[in-house]
Amino acid sequence: MKPPVFNANWSEETKALYRHDIQEIWDASINRHIWNQYHNQLQLYLELAGVPKLTGQKKILDVGCAQGTLALLLAERGHDVVALDLRPHFIEYARSRYTHGRIRFVAGNALECEFDERFDLVFANQIVEHLVYPDRLIRGLKRVLNAGGKVVMTTPNWYYIRNNLPSFGDIGDPSQFEHLQFTADGDGHFFAYKPGELEQIFLVAGFESIRNYFFESPFVSGHLKLRYLHRLVPLSLLRSLDRLALASPMARYLAHQLMIVAKHP
Repeated sequence: MKPPVFNANWSEETKALYRHDIQEIWDASINRHIWNQYHNQLQLYLELAGVPKLTGQKKILDVGCAQGTLALLLAERGHDVVALDLRPHFIEYARSRYTHGRIRFVAGNALECEFDERFDLVFANQIVEHLVYPDRLIRGLKRVLNAGGKVVMTTPNWYYIRNNLPSFGDIGDPSQFEHLQFTADGDGHFFAYKPGELEQIFLVAGFESIRNYFFESPFVSGHLKLRYLHRLVPLSLLRSLDRLALASPMARYLAHQLMIVAKHP
């Protein structure tokens, strides 16, 4: 994976993606806590996918891939990857960073795309909170999975102490938010999820072995002004403190992110 080359002719949305990319992956000095937060997420996702030499090569779909970092890293590790995003200009940006590995870039709507192939693992990270009808996405992901395949879905955690959004179950008729669907970044969030709300949708869609996990405490996210620690304390120590926080009885309130892992029967 190579660093992006800035293009003054990009759209404003692509320029914003570039700024995110630079501070998340390429220049830790801009915002150390954002760099740490993003690398912590990447490590978690890569561990879930496994190393092909040890666990076997997986056919993986990355839904809402944005700048394509996770998809590119998975391909470089030896997995067979499809990177999907609604926005063609994001797909072109991701493709520009490719160096090696087996990966196919697809511009399309996750709610409508049909694939001839089936996948062992689907990542749907930080996408469901931008959708009005999550059940449509989850049913669609089930259709593209092999038997025994898994979906990994992450989204902001409603229980988090800094959350001020209603939960999905509290918003009433979701159609009132259709005009906000597919909006990007944090300003596009119009509700957050409780674990039980997402678990129920997965259950109705026919998944099994549905598990929820809380991750990313303020020690890693830098929230609650702990970002000032990030320039003084190594990430390894911050991760140790993060693990202690997430092992405590207060984990659901200290975790910025929620993860659901569910298996196709």
